[in-house]
Amino acid sequence: MRWYSRLLRLYPRPYRERFGESMEQTFRDLRRERPGPGFTLWIFLETFAGIVRERATDVGRSAMARNVFKTVKYVALAVGALMVAGIVTVMLLARGTGEDITGVVAPALLLTILSVVAAVVATVMQGRQNRRKTRDDLAG
Repeated sequence: MRWYSRLLRLYPRPYRERFGESMEQTFRDLRRERPGPGFTLWIFLETFAGIVRERATDVGRSAMARNVFKTVKYVALAVGALMVAGIVTVMLLARGTGEDITGVVAPALLLTILSVVAAVVATVMQGRQNRRKTRDDLAG
């Protein structure tokens, strides 16, 4: 029981405060019903997986709270705009010279496309975040 209590301390504090006592009680009850090391090991593994999930959720929430998607969107748009400006500049400088600028323009176009994709994905994720926040505000 002491080891299980220690394991529960790995949960984030709000989760532990809300569910810790009932989880300990459930563990005690299940140990009485199904004694044996195999079942206890299974409960420990399942609890550890729950801790990992809860910690990952916490990281996601904190990233959303910092509005990471908005930052990613604007950085991606800025990189895309700089790439377009660079491509246009290279094309203007190479005009009439007969030089092959494909080796410069192709990677720049790829970066431009990737920047646009990143901006679109960040915009979609930001919209989901905003809808979730609105829904949570209305519910709570």
